[in-house]
Amino acid sequence: MEEVSFLKIGCSRFIYGKGTAALLPDEILRYGKKAYIVGGPSTLPLVREKAEAGIAEKGIEAVYRVMDEPNSVDFAKRLTVAAKEAESELVVAIGGGKCMDLCKVFSDMAGLPIITVPTSVATCAGSSAVSIMYTKENGSYDCSIPKEKEIDSVIVDLDIIGASPKQLFASGIMDSIAKLPEIVNGTAKLTYPEVSLQKYMAYSNSVFIYDFLTRFGVQVFENPMGDEKLLQDLTLVNLIVTSMVSGFSSGSDQLAVAHGLYDAVRKFFPVEAKNALHGEIVAVGVLMQMRFNHESEAEYQKILGMMKKMNMPLTLKDLGVEPTQENIRILKEYNIMKNNIVKPEDLARLDQAFEEII
Repeated sequence: MEEVSFLKIGCSRFIYGKGTAALLPDEILRYGKKAYIVGGPSTLPLVREKAEAGIAEKGIEAVYRVMDEPNSVDFAKRLTVAAKEAESELVVAIGGGKCMDLCKVFSDMAGLPIITVPTSVATCAGSSAVSIMYTKENGSYDCSIPKEKEIDSVIVDLDIIGASPKQLFASGIMDSIAKLPEIVNGTAKLTYPEVSLQKYMAYSNSVFIYDFLTRFGVQVFENPMGDEKLLQDLTLVNLIVTSMVSGFSSGSDQLAVAHGLYDAVRKFFPVEAKNALHGEIVAVGVLMQMRFNHESEAEYQKILGMMKKMNMPLTLKDLGVEPTQENIRILKEYNIMKNNIVKPEDLARLDQAFEEII
């Protein structure tokens, strides 16, 4: 038998617009009448307020659980037991990326469909087919787990997205921008058939994401509700197109210095960097990645300027990690291992890249 390949991209249903959180009860009924709903301390009440009347009116039995610990495999296992005891028929995840990732693993373990309700543009995890998991002890990076199938439904309420904290806009914008400098890895561009079709599709979408966000990202950050169509388009770019890049990139030989920094910071400095968002750490990694790629000074300054306008961290110290010789050694060695950097010239480029964030 010939080798069989699978692409896990996006979701079965993507519902977006103003006030769409009120449609959650109708979407729940597509999969059952008993929902296990998990959300963050602030985001769960926000969506619950908009959907609870419809949930009661339609006779849906809902169990609500606040996500009050790291998204660990152990937590997912305990939620699986609780959902089975409640005879739940589906999972609903409300909030940020860690809640999405937790519930994707939980839904697979329980064999239940899942609806995600991302509440910011920093949540491409709401439609991606992989979960980044952390340890239950201190929230340090643990592993990544691919989802068995695509997300069943995604509901995006632009009223909620538009009112989310500006820090989340900046984080989401830079996390998506990172896709292009990570995937090109030192080349001017990728061409087909010199690279696989999957990687070329990831690259092509990354070019669009980069161009769109470098043109409009700061404008939306400064006034999210100033242009409703632009907010809608940026939301689609961050929550759908970015997750498509992740799907096409899965299993490729993509070198990711930026996300390598993220994984290392979360693994070795979870306490020091606990207040830094995912996209903020990745953004600092983007500065490294661009230097590693020998990107033009003009392009580097463009991204650096965007980050300054959005009040983002620019250095390890800004993230909470002291740039001591030992700390840099730990971060550098992890990146070398994670991305299989072995050539002397690439090791030298990594050294130069780290100079940018000290």
